[in-house]
Amino acid sequence: MELKHKALLAAAIAIFFCSTLFFLKAKPSFALGDVWIDEKELGEMCIQQLVPAAKEGGSLTAEKTGKDTAGERAPTKEAAEEAQDAQKTQEVQPEAEAASPEEEQPVTVSGDPLVIIYHTHSSESYMPYAESNYHRVDEEGTVRDVGNVLENELKKKGINVIHDKTVHDRPSYNESYSRSLATIRSLVKKYPTAVYVIDLHRDAAASSATEGKYLTIDGQRVAKFGIVVGKANENYTELYSFAKKVSQKAESMYAGYGGPIIEKTYNYNGFISNKALLLEVGNNKNTIEEARACGKYFAEVMAAVIAEEQ
Repeated sequence: MELKHKALLAAAIAIFFCSTLFFLKAKPSFALGDVWIDEKELGEMCIQQLVPAAKEGGSLTAEKTGKDTAGERAPTKEAAEEAQDAQKTQEVQPEAEAASPEEEQPVTVSGDPLVIIYHTHSSESYMPYAESNYHRVDEEGTVRDVGNVLENELKKKGINVIHDKTVHDRPSYNESYSRSLATIRSLVKKYPTAVYVIDLHRDAAASSATEGKYLTIDGQRVAKFGIVVGKANENYTELYSFAKKVSQKAESMYAGYGGPIIEKTYNYNGFISNKALLLEVGNNKNTIEEARACGKYFAEVMAAVIAEEQ
């Protein structure tokens, strides 16, 4: 029994010295004041000693709050550089998207304008832009969108173009031609060198139609076009002759592409120039992609006609 008491006493003394050394090592300030390590902090220290991952990941309190207070340290130079590179990449990304090569970039041409494009029914739209019975104020998907293609393709060939995108058929559709007449008169006066005047429209499909009028050129679906000539114009003969010339040139370049010439009893502001065209590109059942393709190929036709005349 006495031997057992001596063993317990020796064990108690050993525990005392070990505990003292442990506390001095863990928190030296213990020897200098009243600072004490509480049970919670001791438990965390023991876990960190036994499980190294706990030390690297932060304290138990940090795991609950989501904030790492025990593992904070200054980032390395490499980490800082990687963070800066990532930030730069995020900042540059929108510019990279804006500069996508798939997007059509405007072409600038110097010299006096030779062609004017405008739209009496500026809001006419194509599939899938079917709101308001295929009319929309926004430019995308409308005849103005097709006009952009025609303008850009002509400029690529060195032909300067003025493209006016004033919306004339809103708010009143019935007064579209009187408003567009004021616009085209102003443009012709401002640009007296412009010989070719194109009022770009789209046609209306029959109610039973399930798709637009198109042909295939080089594997691409291309909307067909038509040209309307107003018989009420004093220069009707000149207008018809020019429309026929354009249609025949289109047919000679792309079989089946030459559009019909439609005669009406109105003038459609055709008196503004002997080489004025009321051009109808596709109809409301054509897609905007088909209509844009028509604008591209019609630019080829117009460029060929202009090359012969100038």
